Amino acid sequence: MRKLIRYAPALACLLAAGCTSVDRGLRHTVVLHYQHVANVHRIDFSSPLVLARRSSPVDAVLPLESQGFWAVFLLCSVDASGAYVPSFYFDVDRFHVRYGKQDFGPLRPWTLRLDNTTDLNTRADTPAIAQAIAMEIQEGPSSQVFRHGFYGGLDYRFAIYIPRGLPDYSGDELTLRYDGGQTMVLGNGYPPSDIPLAGLGGTGIASSCLP
Repeated sequence: MRKLIRYAPALACLLAAGCTSVDRGLRHTVVLHYQHVANVHRIDFSSPLVLARRSSPVDAVLPLESQGFWAVFLLCSVDASGAYVPSFYFDVDRFHVRYGKQDFGPLRPWTLRLDNTTDLNTRADTPAIAQAIAMEIQEGPSSQVFRHGFYGGLDYRFAIYIPRGLPDYSGDELTLRYDGGQTMVLGNGYPPSDIPLAGLGGTGIASSCLP
């Protein structure tokens, strides 16, 4: 019970708007605040993607199953101000979505349809496709070292691919986790927009976190 009482002020501070430092109870922990801004169901490339194995370039990618989507997030702030936190290494590929017992992270082979066909991404062309998707969605660096301190107003945008529908998912904020180091990842609670198409000719995606 003492431990719960000790950590309660820290969690209350972290969940409140304007909190910019880590409580003593979290002095070993890096706190990442995020917003889940959109669920995107198709990505059209601004420039057709040429793959060595295909005779024609790829203009768009779609989920493996019709209910799949890209969950798009903004990293709002990084709080590395804990007394025992010298720095924090940010790598966008270390984020993953946790839904029940399922985890979703970087794009995997054989999980994505090319140009609304039955042709799927192979192991060889997955890195190029992932990079092309990032060009359409991502804002901010893929990796960065944050020295000790608090970093607000980042608005680093990235997407995590969900290849199929999630059971009983009603469009609420998805839970984001980070692999590596001692971290706490907190969403701001806003539900995402549902966007049929991103990229060439698609609807714009939010690029700044709400308070």
